[in-house]
Amino acid sequence: MKNMMKRIKEAYYNPEYRQFIKYSLVGVLNTVIYYAIYYVILQLGFSYVIAVTVGTVISVANSYFWNKLFVFKSKKKSTGEVVRFIIVYGVQYVCNIIVIYICINYIGLSAEIAGIPAIVIGVFISFFGHKFWSFRKKEG
Repeated sequence: MKNMMKRIKEAYYNPEYRQFIKYSLVGVLNTVIYYAIYYVILQLGFSYVIAVTVGTVISVANSYFWNKLFVFKSKKKSTGEVVRFIIVYGVQYVCNIIVIYICINYIGLSAEIAGIPAIVIGVFISFFGHKFWSFRKKEG
């Protein structure tokens, strides 16, 4: 038990780990926003493509604000940073559509359930894309 507490304490003070925890918290908020919008739009009778598109646009705006200021603490006012951020989410968007399409048409899941695996894959795409590209810190 003592050894486990020591590991938890070490992990807490590790800046990489803390950054991932913050990213995860923002991600949970963002995922709730995205999926709520996705689900409501599906219930209104629109296609999953419309639901993914609207959910993505709204959640990307939310995500940019929190990731820039809270997670990666980027103080730059950079058009390039915004463009990179949008490109990462563009890649995630395309992957979401593909995963949902496969889940619906080949696995037989409902559109509501098919959104969940897409979210899981999107977490990895966005974290690594933003960490190493969108909000990268230049050495020196």
